[in-house]
Amino acid sequence: MVLRKINILILAVVTAVTTTTFASGVDDLAITTEVKAKLIQEQDIPKDIEVTTKGGIVSLKGKVDTHLQAHKAIEVASSVDKVVDVIDTELKVKESKSVLTDSIITAKVKGKIRHLYIYNKLAPDYDLHVETTNQVVHIFGSVNRAIDVDTIVAAAKEVKGVKSVRTSIKHP
Repeated sequence: MVLRKINILILAVVTAVTTTTFASGVDDLAITTEVKAKLIQEQDIPKDIEVTTKGGIVSLKGKVDTHLQAHKAIEVASSVDKVVDVIDTELKVKESKSVLTDSIITAKVKGKIRHLYIYNKLAPDYDLHVETTNQVVHIFGSVNRAIDVDTIVAAAKEVKGVKSVRTSIKHP
């Protein structure tokens, strides 16, 4: 009788551990799938970021052009249900070949955006973040009118030295 109770107890423990491990594995797969899907939806996030999940901890691996992209990828991953933490140690930001030039371009683009607002060409309550790497301008954030996105991109392209403009600007 005692041996039977021990066997039943062992079976119950093994079943609980197996079920928990299986459920955790299913959750991890669902988390990974959802993080990947959400990253793909972001306009200015590279599509080749690797995503893995173990025990609800998401690991991101790959290269991004800017710190803004890295922050956005981490933000997106962190927003998924059942994510416990996001590990970004293997998410690398490409280095700029000309940090000073990129900083100046960023400042000029921010100045152009401020000019648009001051002269009522941009709706109030916008929230934009600008970063430049290797003369490619990246603009993240939100505006209140769809037309503002085109206005901002056109203004940024006017800045001397800008090779291209990439955006992830949300609007109504």
